[in-house]
Amino acid sequence: LGAPRMEVAGAALGTLLARIIEFTAIAVYFFLRDKNIGYRVKDLLMDCHGLVPEYLKICIPVLISDSLLALGNSAIAMIMGRIGAAFVSANSITAVTQQMTTVLTQGISQAGCIITGHTLGEGKREQAQREGYTFLIFGALLGAAACLVILAISGPVIGMYHIQEETRQIAQQLMDSVAIILIFTSANSILTKGVLRGGGDTRFLMFADILFLWLASVPLGILAGLVWELPAFWIYFFMKIDQIIKCVWCVYRLRSGKWIKAIKKTEEK
Repeated sequence: LGAPRMEVAGAALGTLLARIIEFTAIAVYFFLRDKNIGYRVKDLLMDCHGLVPEYLKICIPVLISDSLLALGNSAIAMIMGRIGAAFVSANSITAVTQQMTTVLTQGISQAGCIITGHTLGEGKREQAQREGYTFLIFGALLGAAACLVILAISGPVIGMYHIQEETRQIAQQLMDSVAIILIFTSANSILTKGVLRGGGDTRFLMFADILFLWLASVPLGILAGLVWELPAFWIYFFMKIDQIIKCVWCVYRLRSGKWIKAIKKTEEK
């Protein structure tokens, strides 16, 4: 439309503008039109100081967890960069395919968080526990479905790209590895970002995110890719092994029932 070619800078600017428009649209609807919640701008000034300590207790571990996860993913990206350009290109192809198959899982994770919070808010602990198992099974089934989809479309997707044969072979190995990891990632995502977070178990999740990423995935990724020089399938598998460990650990946490945290109530003045 006559705009100058900006390449990487254009992609960055386009992303920023998209987020600004997205935020504006949501804010306008939420503050001016939504009638279910009925939250308005004046409510931003309401007196809720009694909930601040409890709020900080729950949200600070989330901020720490997500920040260190971002740094850990950057470390994984740096490892891939040192392995070689072919590996980076192949990973870019698989990343797009993986994102397309995990959109539904992300939505269910958010739904699980909301439903769990509502159930516990009504004091129904046993029902919340049953719902947690339901979401876990649902997540595993979604992961299995995503696995089959990636295995089915990996060949045609890779064939759409004009890449060298080395990159093509690496991309196929990564697709196979991604397909297996997705089974655990889907169940893990619905537990960590949904059920357990909805139960207020954010401190446990913070340790789960930090420990397994930095003590397992990052060092094993370095060893597999830069020291042992394993095939691409195993390099990616070890880079994402935290998803498998975390999934198992979170299942045990779900079974224990210790993930349900009571929120202190404050009397209204």
